[in-house]
Amino acid sequence: MQRWACQAGIGELQRVSRAGLGRALELREAIYTLVAGEAQEQPAAIACLNRAAMHAPLVAQLEAPGKSKWLPTAEVDQVLSTIARDAIDLLSGPLRTRVNECVGADCTILFLDTSRPGTRRWCAMEVCGNQVKSASLRAKRKAARATPATQSN
Repeated sequence: MQRWACQAGIGELQRVSRAGLGRALELREAIYTLVAGEAQEQPAAIACLNRAAMHAPLVAQLEAPGKSKWLPTAEVDQVLSTIARDAIDLLSGPLRTRVNECVGADCTILFLDTSRPGTRRWCAMEVCGNQVKSASLRAKRKAARATPATQSN
């Protein structure tokens, strides 16, 4: 979780306990449930999201006009609160219908589709999109090699 928080630009976490990791996984699953629209699971997911949001969030600081950053060290509950509050804003706002799951074969990442037509399919073109397109190209080449060339006289 520490590596993920750093890569996501959320901040440098202090030590994460097993309980903290458990809360992070529970929040992740709650957000996924709410986006996926699994109605029977939604009350528990909403309760989890609201519970996480009750903690103090991360503290943002302005670095320069147009650029902010989080304070360098954070507690796991601050990170989870910030994520939960962002999820609440997203899921209660007009962009909630633009949250999609990547269609990559082994990917379950959720992303916000900000494309104009709203037709984005992959979490990232550089990863899942390229894998799908490469697989399609390999299949076409294999099919072309398997089909004997017709000779015209």
